[in-house]
Amino acid sequence: MNVLAFLAMLLAVPVGARAQTAPSCLDAASCDDANACTVDACAPDGCVHAPLDLAGLAVAVDSASGATACANDAVPPLVGALVGRARANVERAATETNPTRTRRDLKGVVLRLRRAARKTNMAGRTGRIGAGCAADLGNRLQAAIDAATCLVTPPTNAPFACLSGSGPLLTIRGTRTTELNERSLAPGARIDARAATFLASPAAHYPITLDGGAGVCLGGGTIKGQYERTLDWSTMHDMNNAGVSFASPTTVDGVRVDDVTDGLRPRGVGPFTIRESWLSYIRDDCVENDHLEGGVIDDSLFDGCYVGVSERPSDSITADGRDRTLTIQKTLIRLQPMPGPRNGTAGELGNGELFKWSDQATRLALYDDVFLVEKVGQGGPDTMGVPPLAGCRNDVMVWLGDGDYPAPLPSCFTVTHDRKKWDDAVAAWKASHPFVGR
Repeated sequence: MNVLAFLAMLLAVPVGARAQTAPSCLDAASCDDANACTVDACAPDGCVHAPLDLAGLAVAVDSASGATACANDAVPPLVGALVGRARANVERAATETNPTRTRRDLKGVVLRLRRAARKTNMAGRTGRIGAGCAADLGNRLQAAIDAATCLVTPPTNAPFACLSGSGPLLTIRGTRTTELNERSLAPGARIDARAATFLASPAAHYPITLDGGAGVCLGGGTIKGQYERTLDWSTMHDMNNAGVSFASPTTVDGVRVDDVTDGLRPRGVGPFTIRESWLSYIRDDCVENDHLEGGVIDDSLFDGCYVGVSERPSDSITADGRDRTLTIQKTLIRLQPMPGPRNGTAGELGNGELFKWSDQATRLALYDDVFLVEKVGQGGPDTMGVPPLAGCRNDVMVWLGDGDYPAPLPSCFTVTHDRKKWDDAVAAWKASHPFVGR
């Protein structure tokens, strides 16, 4: 395997996956499977994707010292020193017989290379090295970071219940810049993404798209939007992206999503379950349920939504959810004022409503939830209430605006101006969910 072929690796599958072959190939580069946890090669019978090992990791770390675009640049000495220390960690890991010490050495590789990547990025931004050098070296460092991450054993006891099923299992690891598009999943299929990070961008608007049989499980996974956080609502809305989109009865368990247009998007056949998931800086709907599916949102943290939950279909969607129920329980939802809100100015901060509802929407039930609202939404006070409820118990509204909350609330709600109620609830949620990505 040559270095360039290794550097192409970005995705993730189980480290112990078997080598696979394809009918034909041109060279190692043509066998790129975009997978940071495999080493790609072109064999006589086709492409081979062998599991990454410490020798492959050593190649990746060494490649960071040979960035071709840096031939005429003075790379900061600390970057070279950090790469050297990371290489020493790899060598020590290869001699260890204690798995705990091996994992410690590999974590040291990740930490040192991440620091080197930050120094490289800063050198590029300040002009100490050229943009081409910064990009080449940064890409090589990131490839080595992803490779090392593949070899650091992820937590196996994360309490994402749906992964305990018996259906087919697909394990994803490492950092992914392309979309995971699985539209023919078998009933009961499980996707273990606890050790995976998906980068949402204009090149990967839908980091995770799932469809197939009933009972699909997505356990874990971190989706990080790469969009400028100053973009206005209209720009983000027109890009029409979502962190996770699924079109069959699906459980989304323990997913972390930040900086996308819509956080989670059910879009076909329900019911669905969203559990133990953490969303932040969602530029439109934290949950866009415009196909009006029934389901449960349980024990989740939505800490920054423009709109909490949407059930207002566009003209292209024919749906009627009035015989279905959406239950939201033990969940925290905060509306966050964001730049350039709908019908606002570029310099304005604004938000939508907690519930964007239609006459055909599902029956809504709210139990033991905490909501935080800082200001009246762009649609005015009339949009700030909650729809007629099929059930309600022990809900708290933290209102940080002036005067009374701007819309009537059911008697099952307690309204308070005390921000500490929200902060304490968030701290308790994070403490009790250590396996959800940060």
